[in-house]
Amino acid sequence: MSALVSIFDITLIVDTICQSLFLHDIQACRQVNKQWSSLFKPHLWSHLKFPSTTTLAHDKIATILDHKHWIRSFTIAGQHIEKISAMGFTHLQELVLYDQNFECSVNYDPVPLDAIVSLIDSNTDLWNLGIDLNRCQYQHNYQPRELSPALMLSIARHPSLRRLVWRVLDGHDNQVFAKCLLYVCQQRQIQELYVFSKEHVNPYCNICDGDCSLAEYYCYPFSLDDEGHLNRLPGLRELKQKVEETPVEQMGSFAFRKLQLTFEFEECYIPLLKSCPDLEEISIDLSGEHGDQAMEVLAGCPTLRGLDLRRGRFDMDYAREVRRFSQLQTVQLPHVSKEQLQVILDSLRKSSQETLEVLCLSLSASPKDVVSIFGSFPNLKEIDFDSVRIYTRDDSGSNSGAYVPGAEDRTLGNCIVRDWDPSQMYRWDETMSDWWDHWTRAKQFMRAISSVYVQESYESVLSPICMRYMYPIKEFMSEKDATDYAKGTGAWARSERRALTVADAKRMADAQQEKADQRIEWRNRKNAQNQVGEQEPEGLGFNEYDEVAVDEPAREYVIAKSRNRHHSSRDKQPSPFRKPFKK
Repeated sequence: MSALVSIFDITLIVDTICQSLFLHDIQACRQVNKQWSSLFKPHLWSHLKFPSTTTLAHDKIATILDHKHWIRSFTIAGQHIEKISAMGFTHLQELVLYDQNFECSVNYDPVPLDAIVSLIDSNTDLWNLGIDLNRCQYQHNYQPRELSPALMLSIARHPSLRRLVWRVLDGHDNQVFAKCLLYVCQQRQIQELYVFSKEHVNPYCNICDGDCSLAEYYCYPFSLDDEGHLNRLPGLRELKQKVEETPVEQMGSFAFRKLQLTFEFEECYIPLLKSCPDLEEISIDLSGEHGDQAMEVLAGCPTLRGLDLRRGRFDMDYAREVRRFSQLQTVQLPHVSKEQLQVILDSLRKSSQETLEVLCLSLSASPKDVVSIFGSFPNLKEIDFDSVRIYTRDDSGSNSGAYVPGAEDRTLGNCIVRDWDPSQMYRWDETMSDWWDHWTRAKQFMRAISSVYVQESYESVLSPICMRYMYPIKEFMSEKDATDYAKGTGAWARSERRALTVADAKRMADAQQEKADQRIEWRNRKNAQNQVGEQEPEGLGFNEYDEVAVDEPAREYVIAKSRNRHHSSRDKQPSPFRKPFKK
């Protein structure tokens, strides 16, 4: 009698399954048993992220090349794009190219345009592309006037692209950008398009060695009229001619299922929405003069299941608008009063009570209303408050990494996510002090929800829920802290690895606040006394030692050792990220 063979004994089947899984799903599969742990282990290489704090040395490049055939998703900071492009990847399915945000944009040599275009064109199976490369800098920049047309051409000739996320600098996206992007998306039948307007960060000033309020910010608007670009980029002249000759209403049918656009697309809203027969989710700016007409067109869309009203007019009747749609699954509401929220929820109960799955609200909602919402909508899986998300237990799976109502307060630190939601592409320009403020408000909110939920559960049967804090700590770190963490405990560190904790965030927030207070105190004292010769306190700005300590730790160690041989090793201050904090 032949032995039974499981489908998981066939490597090809496992590979096919893993192509549809996120990294956390693969990690969960490895916890089933030893056989699955061995089967799914190579697929941990399927998703790689290289932030600007990671150094791509020769040994790391060799390791990447050894596992090259497993990698299918790359998230790459601008500094590493040229090296990754030179590795010759041809089977990537997801690609995110971004500039990492800190307090100010830092100067480095801009990525060659050929490396960006080659990386996109070489991967013919690519279906998901994220772009966040238009970072304007004080001396160097990506020249967005040439980068954007080159990316438009790459999108227009790509055979398999289905999802596009593009964060565009304020002032660069305009009506020409909107029309050109819609044209290439229609040609390639892209199904998901997300265009975000990205606020600039303060430029890095070489004179002040850091954030300078005197440095001017300016971003050139998108244009197809530059003769130099038209001559250097093959096919751009033909693209310009077709875009100018074809109005949006004559472009034909669009394949969009999910759509999020900025205000600069407003002139295209009406002809675009009329040409999207399969539209399922929409998020556009409804505050302009075409907002009412856009809502009329959307009300006649039979496939619409997701509606975003956060950018509506201040006098919009949200209850009336949601009543016009039936069978909505996702609804995103702006900040409204408690009375308005009750009226909107009543309208949703009449139109979409059995179908609503995701509801987005503001933290101003009362805990009692939040608990009652889960009882009003039987199929509701998630309430999103931006910084906090509440899930039904069945939808979130295991309780690990979540705060359950009635649990001890010390478990709140476990509910902080490590990365942004993969369905989003967040980029923040806030500091660790801002993160701590968000965390303080979120803790109070989750505690209030927990208290009300426990009280209500004694009187009626409630669906089990759990909560998570959706702002990862590492996305709010300063460049120096992020570099220290990457070298001490990151994925490529040789020492003990560990995740960031609330204690880490508190220490970094206090350090930033202390430095800011010292700077303010020094400036006030200088203005009061008008002392010309007084120097700024040490450690408040960027200096040569900080640069050496970050970029050349080995050389600095040799120099320090030769200068301070009489010092004991006990005098050395260890990195705060080397070991976990003691309770």
